[in-house]
Amino acid sequence: MSEAAEKLKTALLELPLAERLEVMDALAASLPAPANEFAEEAPEFDAELDRRRAEHESGADPGMLASDFFRELREKRQ
Repeated sequence: MSEAAEKLKTALLELPLAERLEVMDALAASLPAPANEFAEEAPEFDAELDRRRAEHESGADPGMLASDFFRELREKRQ
């Protein structure tokens, strides 16, 4: 990070919380949207949701319990 950015960061961190949140929102809004073929309101996103719903309702993909999912996730992280 440049020296100017470091100085700016230090100054920003001294602002009250409400002002830091405003700056954060402005910076986040200035970032380009990530390329994502499954962005909300995209036809591909809706098609993927429909496909997954149909698989689940037909029994082809019964899914799994959340507790099992999180247990497997914890095991993978160890």
